[in-house]
Amino acid sequence: MKVFLSIALYRFKSFYRDTFTFFFTLVLPIIFAVIFGFIFGRPEGMGQSTIKVGILKDNEDLIKVVERIEGLNISILSHFDELKSLVLKGSLDGGILFDGKTFNLIINFSSFQQKPFLRTLGDTIANAYSLKEAGVEEGFIRVEEEFIDPGKARVSNLGYMLPGVMSFSIASSIFSMIALFGYYRKRKILKRFAVSPINPFSFVLGMIMGNFLITLLSSLFVLFAVQIIFNIKFYINWEYLLLSISSSILGMMALGIFLTALFKEPQTANNVGNLLLNIMIFFSGIYFPLSFLPNYLRTFGQILPLYYVAKALRISVGVEEGTPNFIFSMSIIMVSVFIILVSIFGRDILQVEEK
Repeated sequence: MKVFLSIALYRFKSFYRDTFTFFFTLVLPIIFAVIFGFIFGRPEGMGQSTIKVGILKDNEDLIKVVERIEGLNISILSHFDELKSLVLKGSLDGGILFDGKTFNLIINFSSFQQKPFLRTLGDTIANAYSLKEAGVEEGFIRVEEEFIDPGKARVSNLGYMLPGVMSFSIASSIFSMIALFGYYRKRKILKRFAVSPINPFSFVLGMIMGNFLITLLSSLFVLFAVQIIFNIKFYINWEYLLLSISSSILGMMALGIFLTALFKEPQTANNVGNLLLNIMIFFSGIYFPLSFLPNYLRTFGQILPLYYVAKALRISVGVEEGTPNFIFSMSIIMVSVFIILVSIFGRDILQVEEK
């Protein structure tokens, strides 16, 4: 037990000197959170980007309608040539022309690629103008919202996505195992342990415990960091959250050990791990909802382990409905896979150099 604790403590202390593991476990998840956070949402108070449009001054009715549409910055111009010139130069994102029957939109193609709202601008203006012509008060139908709070966190799409950042941090456990057992073996460090009085499983489990604690604390740090950066409050069930994180870390570690045993060259194992992680990120609903995908890819995404890790985390922080049975079932499967793979490959990793 003393040897086991000493190895675990050594690994924990060496985390900050291990640039590779430190980057993938702590730094990269936060970078991804910031990048995707500012793509899919903005922190409160920053506001949304506006669309700059030009309208000819003789379209008075159209001006009154467009002024009520949120997110539009209107410039009133005298001549069509001036309007077209400003759009071509990029000073305006687009121009709106109306002859009483037909709307014509002149759109800067560069702006069209960068600002998704331009894709629906024509329909938005046509609908608003039609309501005005139909005599609806102020040209719009007012909607009142009443929330029924089920005791869970009410968050935006951004808040729903951010727990996926934690699953990315957890998945980095794959690389921590490859870095430890792959590169240690290549440098002949494992061979020294294999011929020493140290029990091979004490060494393996000590290293795993050290990385387990590192990943657990890093995941919690990422959770707190994204809440602060994007001003989001989650409704956290700590029992479910800690169970989900702990079992997921063990499952991903087991996958890393499996790759290390399967591919004798650590760089190969690392490349395969990167490939698997990228596949899981894009097809598990981590950053891009599964609803965006065709049915066959949606089915594929639902068989990937990271899909279940992310779902368990979302249930735990209160942004997705789910039962405790889902978390318990996922945790049992992850821990079982960990025990099986460590039992099969853990000793083999140390003995391979003796052959």
